[in-house]
Amino acid sequence: MKKLILSAALLAPTLALAQGTSMKSPSISANALLLYRQSNFNKEDTSTVRNGADLQAIDLAFYADVDPYSRLSILLSVHPEYELNATSGKVEQKWIVEPEEAFAESIRIPSLTLKAGKFKALFGKHNYLHEHAFPFVDAPMINSALLGQEGLNDTGASVAGLLPVPWYSELTVQYLRGEAENYEFSSPTPGDGVGLGHWKNLVDLSESLTVEAGLSYARGANGFGGDTSLAGADLTFKNLPVSGGRTRSWILAAEYLQRTMQQAGAAAEYGSGVAIWGQFQFAERWLAKARVETLDVANSNATLNPDHVLDNGVTTRSSYAVDFIATEFSQFRVEYDMSHGPRQPNGETDERRVYLQGSFTIGSHPSHAY
Repeated sequence: MKKLILSAALLAPTLALAQGTSMKSPSISANALLLYRQSNFNKEDTSTVRNGADLQAIDLAFYADVDPYSRLSILLSVHPEYELNATSGKVEQKWIVEPEEAFAESIRIPSLTLKAGKFKALFGKHNYLHEHAFPFVDAPMINSALLGQEGLNDTGASVAGLLPVPWYSELTVQYLRGEAENYEFSSPTPGDGVGLGHWKNLVDLSESLTVEAGLSYARGANGFGGDTSLAGADLTFKNLPVSGGRTRSWILAAEYLQRTMQQAGAAAEYGSGVAIWGQFQFAERWLAKARVETLDVANSNATLNPDHVLDNGVTTRSSYAVDFIATEFSQFRVEYDMSHGPRQPNGETDERRVYLQGSFTIGSHPSHAY
């Protein structure tokens, strides 16, 4: 009996602490993206990219501290996909529900963060953004073409640590299993993984101006009998004046990506490009944005990779948008895109797109990364 009483006494503080943390209900939020799209491309009845109005995506987020040492975050994505029915010849819509992210991370280790689960890899600047946080409606061409439509997102483990230097400098090392939808790393051999490194530096140039510079590299086996290597660099300037920052601010950013994908019996597929974009806040709730991009692809092989073949050659795109930020929970965007690239099956090389987008959030939404 004495042993039982002693054990209960020792466990009481732990149980009380657990009740005060993990027994709390998690914070829950939901975001809905509504989109109207109109393009001079994709007008065929058999096109799986649809013009007109659509529900672009719904994100459901759940997150909470598990205990004083760890936090759990889960993000579920609900979105439509369109597939051509080979029998009927009609395009059919289906709804996909999938975990976009589901990971646990440490919260009590000084200068070090451990993470495990399914997450967006910390590669470059844009890859780890969720869709409702994109600066423009679409991801940059270099991201969607070289990292896949869903970005570099896989199950794995991550270690991030602050370096002992006078400025903010973080080094992150991640291991991904290489079996997600990222076809450039989809090796059929069990145990083939992807190694990734990211170095981020943030420096205050003045009270109003900061600069962030990052380098990224990843390498792993692919499904074409070779390895895939990725390299990236990003640079971001942010200006938020101490006085008048609510009505005047600006961002100027650039990101470069390069991918080399070896293919057995064929020349390696090579792709590279850059995206440069700027944002100017000209009133308390209004933003003006512009982006220019280029993507260069060589040796994309439709025979080896029919499901993910890229247009060989150079593609350029420019985008212009105006955002109205009604509140922190809703915003509206008007965007116009122009792109020029290799000749399409319809004989055209220039695409023009108009977007109208609305973003609506309810619940306790976590803050986005700086």
